Amino acid sequence: MTGPPLGEPAPLVEVDGLTVCAGEVPVVRDVGFTLPPGGSLGLVGASGSGKTTTALTLLGHVRDGMRHTAGQVRVAGRDVLPDPPAGLRGGTVGYLPQDPGQALNPYRRIGATLLDAAGRRVPRAERAGLVTALLGRVGLPGDPVFARRFPHQLSGGQQQRVALAVALSRDPALLVLDEPTTGLDVVTRAEVLAELARVLAGGVATLWVSHDLATLARMVDRLLVLDRGQVVEDAPTAQVLRRPASPAAARLVRAVPRPAFAGPVAPSARLGAAPGPVPVRPQPPPVLAARGIVAAHGRGDPVLHGVTLTVHQGGCVAVLGASGVGKTTLARCLAGLHLPAAGTVEVDGEPLAADVRRRSRRQRARLQLVAQDPAEALHPRQPVRTALVRPLRLLRGLRTGAELAAEVGRLLRAVHLDAGYADRLPGELSGGERQRVALARALAAGPGVLVCDEITASLDLVTQAAVLDLLAELRRELGLGVLLITHDVALAAGFADRLVVLADGRVAEEGSPAQVLHRPVSQLGRRLRDVLLEVPVGRRAEDGGGAVAEPAGATSPADLQ
Repeated sequence: MTGPPLGEPAPLVEVDGLTVCAGEVPVVRDVGFTLPPGGSLGLVGASGSGKTTTALTLLGHVRDGMRHTAGQVRVAGRDVLPDPPAGLRGGTVGYLPQDPGQALNPYRRIGATLLDAAGRRVPRAERAGLVTALLGRVGLPGDPVFARRFPHQLSGGQQQRVALAVALSRDPALLVLDEPTTGLDVVTRAEVLAELARVLAGGVATLWVSHDLATLARMVDRLLVLDRGQVVEDAPTAQVLRRPASPAAARLVRAVPRPAFAGPVAPSARLGAAPGPVPVRPQPPPVLAARGIVAAHGRGDPVLHGVTLTVHQGGCVAVLGASGVGKTTLARCLAGLHLPAAGTVEVDGEPLAADVRRRSRRQRARLQLVAQDPAEALHPRQPVRTALVRPLRLLRGLRTGAELAAEVGRLLRAVHLDAGYADRLPGELSGGERQRVALARALAAGPGVLVCDEITASLDLVTQAAVLDLLAELRRELGLGVLLITHDVALAAGFADRLVVLADGRVAEEGSPAQVLHRPVSQLGRRLRDVLLEVPVGRRAEDGGGAVAEPAGATSPADLQ
């Protein structure tokens, strides 16, 4: 590596010719980049393109089953591979992992976890104040009741913020952020990004691994686009988003969800009048009906207060709301994994037992849950094949090896994974790949309704679009009903027939996307509407529009497929 030009500070991060292999197959090949002190860089690309593998090398870490075969990685002037120096992780480099629920010790209370992260002995008199300050930095309550909770008592968004507090606890020079906005609602994401903006203003360098191009457009100076482990584009953020030079970058930009109902009209025109009349069509029968769901955690106050919703055959209802409002609790009640204090659940007009263990095999097959955290849903020591074969045997009744092998292959192809993934363990998959396996396992049961809890949060935009296309096809051809829990307002508005907005554990708004987002009646509904008025990725804020330009290397639409 050569030194910096005269008068410029030495880079904080220098990566040169980095190659990491799984067996003999390169996962990352000849990757190189630099990051100055206080700078910001975003790693983007399809799931499995090597983003997280590259980011982890800055911590001196190579995942199990992989090996560093070539290249150098230096942080703060020190080589970190193959032997990371003492105090690198948690000291020089803070890390926010992709699956915060896995990073937090399930047997340690939140307050104790934060005290451990401080890396020093904290006097008893200072402990409560330190915990309160760290939680406050990421918008969480610092009271003793919250600090005594265990990770499983937090929502996914709350777990994410606790993990961020851990990463910030020792004021690192570099933050490595792996999908930092995954699982966060609109309001919480704004709070966390505001905190991260303050961190950047203080001179901390950041490396982002993210599928959230809207966030990267605001937060990073440069984008490094990876495709199959190689760098295909390295340029200023605005340049990549407005005029991508590679097909891989163009695919990502074009896959950013834009709600179909909004159209390319000005915000004032969109919101100036109520939606026009909607043609009356015959309503298909309900496949899922939940009435009066009341639920609490232990002996605490209810988190859901009489929630009622209906999903029709072939339809999709999207549930929106702040982190901790009870969306995941609702999903678990529907799946029979959390016992409600009151209320009923019906599938195909047939009442279901509250406890999944008392439901028949057919009932369990008809309603399938795709959980928010696929790492928790998949057994770490069982290959993908075993995860798919189990529901095929137990819920579909398939028995012969030929039947099972054919169906495993079909399910993997359906979620855009090749047959070789059947022999991989969950730890050998990226977060997006694990999520697709979890979806394939749910589809293996042949369900009539899918309850999807943030299933697109860890997917790159191209894969997200492919999964939604798959669900749309299943809705059309098989009449599959979908209950979609998401924080992505644009995705919900573009994919769902109806929106249900939860606030304080109750249904605050319900209606078509056009109805809810044109004329919201609640404070949260108005905030969701405001999100859709932000300038889309790939358009200039100063002129209010303009299509994303064709990539310089594209010669035909096929180049972008």
